[in-house]
Amino acid sequence: MRLLPTCIFLLAVSASVPAISQSSSKSNLASPGSNASSQPVTSAQPPETSAPEINSSALRSDINRQDKLIQNQISTQQDLLKKNKELMKEAKKLDERNKKLEAKNKKLEAEKKRVEAQHQDISKKNDAIKSAERPIQTAAN
Repeated sequence: MRLLPTCIFLLAVSASVPAISQSSSKSNLASPGSNASSQPVTSAQPPETSAPEINSSALRSDINRQDKLIQNQISTQQDLLKKNKELMKEAKKLDERNKKLEAKNKKLEAEKKRVEAQHQDISKKNDAIKSAERPIQTAAN
């Protein structure tokens, strides 16, 4: 039962610690009655460094190299896009052909079933005729 209040207390303390440390900066420690003009404000200026001399021909050659790389990547991607479009067209054609073949296959399966049914009927009739002929032949002997 004491675990929940303890967890809440620790959470509250951990959330307030960063807020306390941020409020203790020097700008916040100035007393409210102090005059801003009595304390000079100095900002730390980074030491000035002279900019390195830029070699424009090296920069241009680097830009041209990067441009060629990017152009090559673009042309490669465009070629891949064209190939993908061609493959999609071929896939659609194959899909249409497949659908036509499936329809033909269904028709052939239906025809096969019909022929098998006819075959069974003819076989039954043939067996009936043979069985009808046998007693006649045995009676004639």
